[in-house]
Formats: sequence, structure tokens, C-alpha cells
Amino acid sequence: MNKNQRGFTLIELLVVIAIIGILAALVLVALGNARDKANDAAIKSDLGQLRTLAEVFYDSNGSAYVNANGDDWSACVGNGVLADCATQEIADSVASLTADIETKNNGVSVAATAGASTFCMSAKLKSGTDHICVDASGEFETLTAASCGTGVFTCS
Repeated sequence: MNKNQRGFTLIELLVVIAIIGILAALVLVALGNARDKANDAAIKSDLGQLRTLAEVFYDSNGSAYVNANGDDWSACVGNGVLADCATQEIADSVASLTADIETKNNGVSVAATAGASTFCMSAKLKSGTDHICVDASGEFETLTAASCGTGVFTCS
């Protein structure tokens, strides 16, 4: 072979491949964080839509978060079936939104409580340990722990 027609050595090629591998790993880590933040945004949006559906439920049941069967808004959120929700459209929307939250959050569902004149819903966010909470007063905040539970109807 002619000395002027030299190619890359095996060491040079391996160094370039290692550098490309390190850069690819850094990009994948950054994309993972972005994916979790996108899921968090979707969970917040879904919970906001559930808040709107709670107000439609309230209006459909004579200004109460309890329907004629005695089931409250939390039963609708928990089951997403017509018997617990005011209309089929509400039931379908609730079922779709809660399923979306569970899908984006590894099966963790929405916690909901309700009384005649108030409700509270919260969901864990995908990134970290924070929860997003919404209540009948319009409060929409991020908390370090779930706040909606038996007898608890506010986010604070």
C-alpha cells in the first residue's frame, strides 16, 4: 500500500464511536425528563377538564354535587358509569379522562371526594412525588402529598 493512502486506525474509529454513544445517552436522558414533564402537563389538563365536568354535573343535579340516586361526584369519578354521572356524555368523558391519567401515571388513579356543595380531586404527577389538586372553590395547586380523602374537600 502507498503511504499516502492511509485510513483511520481501529483506535480512532473506536474513540469516535464511544463519543457518539456518550452523546446519544445524554440526549436520551434529556428526552426522558421532557417526556415526564409532558405527561405532567397532560395530567394537569385532564384534571382541569374533570373540574369543568364537575361543574356540569353540579348544574345538572340542581346545584349539588350529589345526584338523585344519592351518589356524589366522587362516585362518578371512581366509576365513570351513567348511574353515577348525570348524563352519558359526562360518564364517557370522565371515563376517558381518568383512563388517560392512569395511563400517563403508571396506573395511579384520581382521588376524589365530594359532598353536597363541594368536591376535591387530586392526582399524582409523573415526575417526582408531587400531586396536583383541584377543588370546588377553583383552587388548582401542586402539593407535596395527596390532599383529597375521606371528609377532606379542599386542596389546602
